[in-house]
Amino acid sequence: MNNVPEASDDEMDVDMPLPLPEVDPQEDPELEAPDPDACPPRRRATIEEVEDEDAPGHIFAKSFPSIKQAGATFGDAPTTFEAIRDDQILRGSEVLGPFESEDEWELAKWLIKNVGHNQADLFLKLPIIQQRVDPTFTTKDKFLGAIDSLPGGVGWNLHNIHLKGDIVNEDGDFLTEDLELWWRDPVECIRELMGNPIFRDVMRFTPEQLFEDSGGKEKIVDEMWTAGWWWKIQELLPEGATIAPIILSSDKTRLSQFWGDKSAWPVYLTIGNISKDVRREASSHATVLVGYLPVGKFGCFSDKAKQFERYRTFHHCMGIMTNSLVEAGKSGVDMACADGKARWVWPILAAYVADYPEQCLVACCMENRCPICKVHPERRGSHEDSPLRSERETLELLGKQHTNQCTAEEKTKFTEQGIRPIFPPFWARLPFTSIFQAFTPDLLHQLHKGVFKDHLVKWCTNLMGEKEIDARFKSMTAHPGLRHFKNGISSVSQWTGTEHKAMERVFIGIVAGAIPDARVTQAIRSITDFIFLLSLQSHTSSTLAALSEAFDGFHTYKDVFLELEARNPAHFNIPKIHAMKHYVSLIQVFGSADGFNTESPERLHIDYAKNAYRASSKKDYTIQMTHWLRRQEAVDRFTHYLDWIKNGEFQPDKDFRQRVQLQATELYANRDHTTLVPSISAPPPVPTYQIAKHHAPEVRGVLATTITINHHATQFLAAVGDFLRLRGSPITPLPCDGFNLFKRLTLTLPIIPQASPKDLANIVHATPPVAPRARTHGEPAHLDFALIRTGERNDKTKGTALEGLRIAHVRVLFALPSVYRVQTPHPLAYVEWFTPFNTVDPITGLYTVKPSTRNRHVYGEIISIDRIVRNCHLLPKFGRRKDTSWTTENVVNRCKVFYVSPYSDAHMFSLLKLRRRIHPC
Repeated sequence: MNNVPEASDDEMDVDMPLPLPEVDPQEDPELEAPDPDACPPRRRATIEEVEDEDAPGHIFAKSFPSIKQAGATFGDAPTTFEAIRDDQILRGSEVLGPFESEDEWELAKWLIKNVGHNQADLFLKLPIIQQRVDPTFTTKDKFLGAIDSLPGGVGWNLHNIHLKGDIVNEDGDFLTEDLELWWRDPVECIRELMGNPIFRDVMRFTPEQLFEDSGGKEKIVDEMWTAGWWWKIQELLPEGATIAPIILSSDKTRLSQFWGDKSAWPVYLTIGNISKDVRREASSHATVLVGYLPVGKFGCFSDKAKQFERYRTFHHCMGIMTNSLVEAGKSGVDMACADGKARWVWPILAAYVADYPEQCLVACCMENRCPICKVHPERRGSHEDSPLRSERETLELLGKQHTNQCTAEEKTKFTEQGIRPIFPPFWARLPFTSIFQAFTPDLLHQLHKGVFKDHLVKWCTNLMGEKEIDARFKSMTAHPGLRHFKNGISSVSQWTGTEHKAMERVFIGIVAGAIPDARVTQAIRSITDFIFLLSLQSHTSSTLAALSEAFDGFHTYKDVFLELEARNPAHFNIPKIHAMKHYVSLIQVFGSADGFNTESPERLHIDYAKNAYRASSKKDYTIQMTHWLRRQEAVDRFTHYLDWIKNGEFQPDKDFRQRVQLQATELYANRDHTTLVPSISAPPPVPTYQIAKHHAPEVRGVLATTITINHHATQFLAAVGDFLRLRGSPITPLPCDGFNLFKRLTLTLPIIPQASPKDLANIVHATPPVAPRARTHGEPAHLDFALIRTGERNDKTKGTALEGLRIAHVRVLFALPSVYRVQTPHPLAYVEWFTPFNTVDPITGLYTVKPSTRNRHVYGEIISIDRIVRNCHLLPKFGRRKDTSWTTENVVNRCKVFYVSPYSDAHMFSLLKLRRRIHPC
């Protein structure tokens, strides 16, 4: 069979069809090369711009009716940093404030971030510091005084709570306990966030609706301002109002790990005006700590009353903290915003991020009930619709129960709905807040840890046995960024969210074929699809429909776990599984779930709780934590302020002294002048690759025989010979020829709405094995799979994002030796082809492929690396029992059939699972 010629160098264009690699006609169907569709850049258009036909890649935006003047501006107002600089000028201070030079400021920042107070004092008294550095702060007190003189943020308040228990002591007196609530005014915290100029380019003040089509059938939901809640509340507010959607989160955490029982209960606040990509990053400081709820012993109460008193104290403290939101949510507050404009801001509690027990605590319901709907506790596994909880009805029942005025019918409702008698709950007075619809999807606790790890993995382990499931994890193929469980999973004692996700990415391949009843695999496929769909960073009507279909699929197949006795007790009244039923509607209300993940509070605990506690004396630590945090925040704020100054963003007005002395009533006058700012999305970057620094080979002069052995590249020399002959070279490569190798190829994936723009680096390894040396262990070869452009025709992928793509095993990345006298515009890759994409397996929902052969040998070919689109992950088809000889090092060479995994990342999931809706590559 003749080799299909590859395109010449002047034809190597990404928009041109690329050659079809030769395949065995008995393995691969006859294929032709059609003209591939171009991938136009995605941009945003207004409805008025729409022509007769929808252009692919466009987003169509519907703005909120202008008659309501949502987000209207009422003149100029100084941002937070402008106010700081104006104050410095008025006082005659330098930009660096109490520090004489930038070096001195950097020293102070390093000390406050890394060194304790006593150690800082010793450091400053060192002769080398006093004689050579000679800072203006020579002692700890002077150093802390300089830090304390930096522009401060929102101050802390202390509220003492005196509890009188129901247990009496030997003198007949009731036992008591004193608690401390430390909190900050949430309205002032919102004012600081709204006026921070570092958020200027990632902040929105008005709702909008986005669509993929001009007819408005395919709606897009991602950021909070594109979802339903903001639009609905905006319609209820007066003209000119700007909403600040409040997102609260709380989670109790342990402070001491090895001894003691010290705990903290932080409450965090952020606003939906800030892009979710920014607000979920701890380093952006877009989420602020607004309080520490008291963690009491409640030893003065009997066991029967203790739990109730914990609930009551929580709501009492939250009511104190959120009290300022009551009036602000009724009449609005004038605030300076990040763009230097004044707005009439209405801070309204929109969402509450918490795990399931805390959701029940907030909703005043028992933990065997749903905090969102009235489903009976024994019907949570039925997948039936239930009426939503009503805030008005709940408050009426709570009020009547509190005053002992409940009728028999109302008492029955109170019991059936599992309401806890907490009156008043903190949310009772908050305007425009519907607390039962405020709870957001919990990816970490409810899905990754709960539904997947605690239930699905446990059931499958009961069916397969620990030994078999561990053996499959040990033999799983490697993939960049994927954790390999070299000892299996049964021995892991403490799991993290990262490990849960690593298991999810391969679990369908672990279970497929192991259990004769196909419904087990189909149930796992449904849950895995649900988790990955929920994790998408942007949704459409179609992806939300797919999310519902995945949940329906699980309920279709779930009974198999009861029939096979994998679950005990024999029911599915599991609150975390029931909660999944509400996720589609919650996304429609608040935006994509990644903006409300409970992983963010878990990360914030490190900075706002654990590190703060470690810096304290461990006695009376809460007040010390607030002082430590105040200084940390002052340093962070001043750092951003100096960066803002360096970037030249401060432009003082000629009459700034007069401006900073204006009264608020004068500053925000003349509300009929509005400013409307259009928003246009930027086009995505052009895909590119990076082979090595300056494209210089990383390993030089490697013999062809060594490459053949170390890279398992059996047809490498033959493929190089074919490549040279097609270019008219008379040279025959020899086993003793030396080649310059690259270890990896880094590709930049195109931006797609479903994936984070920060996860665009895609790596393809072609690294030989590393021999053990001295005290270091050796490493096996890292040779990755990849999608390659071929331009081939395949009816199975026609019209999808996989059209013209095929999988190959990248064995070698190299440059041709100069002695061959053949020049190529790009480095080359030796790849071994797999069969084309065929029909999707109906059980797993995955494509299956196998190594392609030519003349009964592995089909290897030399290609230009610019044809490599991205890496991909192949899961071994283990069958009923795993071959005991398979290991993670040899499974690629010994396994005959593989599943193509869509779960390696959001890009790949969109490519394979949403293949008829997007073109990400």
